[in-house]
Amino acid sequence: MIHLVRHGEAAGAEGADPGLSDLGRRQVTALANRLSFRPVRQILHGPSRRTTQTAQVITEVLGAGAQRCDALADRTPVPSFERRGDYPTHRWGWLEEVPEAERDIDGAELTAAWHKLWFDHHDDEVVLVTHAFVAAWFVREVLGAPPATWMRIGPFDNATLTTIGPNLAGEPVVETFNAEVILPV
Repeated sequence: MIHLVRHGEAAGAEGADPGLSDLGRRQVTALANRLSFRPVRQILHGPSRRTTQTAQVITEVLGAGAQRCDALADRTPVPSFERRGDYPTHRWGWLEEVPEAERDIDGAELTAAWHKLWFDHHDDEVVLVTHAFVAAWFVREVLGAPPATWMRIGPFDNATLTTIGPNLAGEPVVETFNAEVILPV
């Protein structure tokens, strides 16, 4: 079973590589407490500060080991010129502005990452800490939905939980989607 977690709220400017805010840490602690009843053995996280710090907070609560996984890096699926028609025309301008370093042409890297992560971990309880667009692409992949669907999934709020597990045939199914955790007052 794979638990997709979007990082907690970030502190600071969006353009930098911010860590978690105080609220983000509280969000992630509440999420980790929710997961504390699951037999999670491993936490994989992307390379950004906020995903690393999110994984550290979850590790403190669960006692599971955390490991960096570059397959969970922040990326944006953008269509190749030949696949632009898969996306609505009103999204083309925004997609063209995605920084080169974040571009994943036709979601090829994310698709490969999802299939490898599913193959490697579907029999385990693993937490994948990543970003909203990555989680949305993974859910789109599980649903077998058209490419632009990832843009209509969500929004993935900070520190939310999406759980994907196998059905009786061993195929991935979305069991929990974008579940928010209530913060203690």
